[in-house]
Amino acid sequence: MRITQSATHRRLLTAASLVLLAGITFLIYSNTLDSPFEFDDTEKITENPAIRMTELSWEGIKTAVLGSRPKSRPLPNISFALNFYMGRYNVIGYHLTNIFIHLAAGLLLFFLVRLTLRSFAPPTGTRSWPAPGWLAFFASLLWLVQPVNTQAVTYTVQRMASMAALFFILSLFLYAWGRVQWRARGKLTLAAALAFSGCVLSGTCAILSKENAAMLPIIILLYEWFFFQDLSVSIPKRQILWIVGVILIFSVIAICYLGVNPLDRILNGYTQQEFTLPERVMTEWRVIIYYVSLFFYPHSVRLILDHDYPLSYSLAEPGTTLFCLGAVFALIMLCIYLARRHRFLAFCLAWFLATLVIESSVIGLDTIFEHRTYLPFMLFMAGGAYLALGYIRPTKAAIIGLCMVALVFSIWTWQRNTIWQSPIDLWTDNVHKSPNDPRPHGSLGMAHLDRTYNDADQVDRAIHHCKTALALGSGTQWRVKYKWSVLYNLGDALRRKGQVDQAVAYYLQVLEIKPMHTKARINLASILIQKQRYSDALAHLEPVLSAESNAEAHVNAGVAFAHINRIDEAVFHFRKALIIHPDIAETHNNLGVLLIQKGDLQAAQSHFKTALRLRPEYGNARQNLEKLRTLE
Repeated sequence: MRITQSATHRRLLTAASLVLLAGITFLIYSNTLDSPFEFDDTEKITENPAIRMTELSWEGIKTAVLGSRPKSRPLPNISFALNFYMGRYNVIGYHLTNIFIHLAAGLLLFFLVRLTLRSFAPPTGTRSWPAPGWLAFFASLLWLVQPVNTQAVTYTVQRMASMAALFFILSLFLYAWGRVQWRARGKLTLAAALAFSGCVLSGTCAILSKENAAMLPIIILLYEWFFFQDLSVSIPKRQILWIVGVILIFSVIAICYLGVNPLDRILNGYTQQEFTLPERVMTEWRVIIYYVSLFFYPHSVRLILDHDYPLSYSLAEPGTTLFCLGAVFALIMLCIYLARRHRFLAFCLAWFLATLVIESSVIGLDTIFEHRTYLPFMLFMAGGAYLALGYIRPTKAAIIGLCMVALVFSIWTWQRNTIWQSPIDLWTDNVHKSPNDPRPHGSLGMAHLDRTYNDADQVDRAIHHCKTALALGSGTQWRVKYKWSVLYNLGDALRRKGQVDQAVAYYLQVLEIKPMHTKARINLASILIQKQRYSDALAHLEPVLSAESNAEAHVNAGVAFAHINRIDEAVFHFRKALIIHPDIAETHNNLGVLLIQKGDLQAAQSHFKTALRLRPEYGNARQNLEKLRTLE
């Protein structure tokens, strides 16, 4: 088929647009590549043995799926396992993956918006209908550089939100493309059938990434009704069967995945929360309007990883509750009003409200997180670009204005990402914005503790913030999910200061809440070994030794057994430690000393030499090697 010059020109413009979008995205997120793991990254990634896949195998993938939490999000957990396989805990690979996911979602937004405007354009000359290419470009650009999205992109574990959005938008695009093909040919073609199959597959992947994707069938139904059925209540029987079929498929997947009794699941979510169902629902009215305000003014001073958002206890407490209920109702009425007059704009508003339903209604989740706007803002941003390009005249002024907004958003995104580069900067910012929230204080305490091992000032700051967190913390969720972590960090800080008796008390409190806390048991055992309480130390190590492969636990066990002259058991544990972590010079040295006692001088010499190869300045190993040569 011959391609006309105008078609070639359009393709070149499209290619240039996509390259520009990719370049801008990587530029504004380039300062995140070495940002450390934060907050829930610890539980889901760095302390999750299930994702430590050392060889690419079905068994490793199965372990990542079944052994990770939450089990309801297997695809992100598999992606973390693949990141570990390729680079262990090198954060660059994790961040690059997140940026690629973000870019892919933005490009799919481009194609969905362009397809929709091209396929359902009103009669020529309609003033408010922007050029599809320009609108698709700016919708994608503004969403890609939206500063609020940093929490879903830079915060590694929120790949769960970005992956769900990626597959969500892909599923809708495939459905829309398949229906356009069906309508153009007047029958279901092979291409359309393949697109519908891809729609179901992508939708399944979205649900397997995060539960909020369960709204996809509703969005597909709305898209069909808005654009293909022209808001008509009368739909041809053949199309009804296809629509019902798609919805049933997704519904079966959702039921298998989420359970058949959603009411119990909703109510169980409140057992660890400090608010009731009515309080959460009323609070979410205010949260939704707060999200809208972030859409228009997402400056870094307003962005917070962990919000301390006040609850609504009644329609009058606080006074903004009733006002925000009215505002949410007004948005719904506006959507209905616009449906006939500005179809695309109404769908964008319906998308925003519908995709917030699961996380901003009755389910007992934390009340607010910025990454929850990642999916809702996609078409909401397209609606904003639609208004600008459709009503600002001349069009050149609208384009210049949107470019200026994109530039400002890009600067703010870069600035926000800069804060993510340092845990102390990130959590200091959070503590400043939410001074009465215990979780940021606890995280800032851990950040100071990780800063340096020997800096007394940093350790004192860690103790201060951990104690502040414990003083502020209350409620079931705090006790179950966060208190143990703060207690552990406080115990670790006190141990570093030499206040071992106080440290032991905090470690024991950790074990009351989380009996299998590996680090607390290992540190407690180290202190007990120093106090020559070897049997007690081994008792605390035993659950760790039997449950997981931990080199430090085996080292401590070896030291304890050596002190009570159980040499064979000590040798066994040192060897186990070296199998897990073969590059610990001290372990090679200690094993060499024990092997001398067992008369295995050749093996002892080998371990001393290995210790010196690993640490050439290791004086103890050098002395032991020289003594061994005199024995020979």
